[in-house]
Amino acid sequence: MQNETMEELKNRLNSSSQYLQGNDMHVVEVKQGYAKVEMLIDEQILNVHGYVHGGALYSLADTAAGAASFATGRDSVTLSGSINYIKPGTGGKLFGIAQEISAGRTTGVYEVFIFNDQDILLTRATFTMFFLDGDRYHKGEEKRGKAS
Repeated sequence: MQNETMEELKNRLNSSSQYLQGNDMHVVEVKQGYAKVEMLIDEQILNVHGYVHGGALYSLADTAAGAASFATGRDSVTLSGSINYIKPGTGGKLFGIAQEISAGRTTGVYEVFIFNDQDILLTRATFTMFFLDGDRYHKGEEKRGKAS
């Protein structure tokens, strides 16, 4: 992300990811080390009990952490994540809010809270993101160094 404004980043994330679009997720706010992502609750993401499926909640948390890490000006991928499910997912919309805890040379750590539209806390998650800096990585393929 070179010289990309936060508004441009938000637009890029929303327009370039069919995964977000296909799962009714939308990045609504990004700033340095922070992101807010919303997700509509519909029948496709409900479990057999009628609550939001845990996988959908995890996906929203991962997306929010990724957006927050991108807001550092560095592209990244998820290295690891853990989530605690606190309350069952209900309502009409979910909000994933990610905040940077730490960003180092190669990784960043992000805490994510998911609330529903009644402002009830549903999950708390922590993600470690791996930064894809410079020319070392290109579209998922590691460039190999030349032996001297």
